[in-house]
Amino acid sequence: MPFRSDVEGLFARRVAELTESSDFVALESGSATRVDYDRFIENVFRCHTKSPHFLAFLFTLAPPEAVPSITHNLLEEMGIEEETGESHPSLLRQLAVEAGLSDRLPALETRAQDDLRQVIVDPLLYGTLRELGLAVLCEVVSFEYMLSRVASRIARALEKHRGLSPKALTWFTHHSEVDIRHAEQGIDNLEAYVRYYDFAAEDALTICEMTLREHVFGRRYFGELGLGLGLTAGAS
Repeated sequence: MPFRSDVEGLFARRVAELTESSDFVALESGSATRVDYDRFIENVFRCHTKSPHFLAFLFTLAPPEAVPSITHNLLEEMGIEEETGESHPSLLRQLAVEAGLSDRLPALETRAQDDLRQVIVDPLLYGTLRELGLAVLCEVVSFEYMLSRVASRIARALEKHRGLSPKALTWFTHHSEVDIRHAEQGIDNLEAYVRYYDFAAEDALTICEMTLREHVFGRRYFGELGLGLGLTAGAS
């Protein structure tokens, strides 16, 4: 089974679900309300502010050929190897502050930390770290794939309809550029992971499909869900 083409097809279908959804259309067209835009920004913050933690987890499980790119991604997220000189969580805080959500930041930080804790304490769907690592890697790469194709559209919408400055939108514009490379490297890493840990391609694809259940991006960006979709037995 051509795992790479199948997983890319899965990612593409999930991106199409997002961009064709009524929530995304409203965001991009300007028909969303101020509350809708603010909730979207809050959900993006909650979804991504703990990304360095997940990359650090993936570093511990990475097959040798994937270590350099995962290390680089982690250092970028932390602002160590980053053109902006800022960590990605700090860019998300910058976005929230200019959007007038400063008073919400403590609660959002707490919710993001609670989301991360819940991933750790919930029963797992999988019997070993091998399967869990593949699920986490698949989810991380899928968001890189999506952002490489959608982040610039989101930035334009927030600038036009929410009045945010280019500086405030740096997190989106940056990801629209660097995630083109990250997504390609990420799919390479998925293939390397599947080979290194001796997955059958069919089994690996099944885990990816379970992780990226229908409307995964929309549920994270427009819903009320936190981290760990598809990773735990309690995930919906």
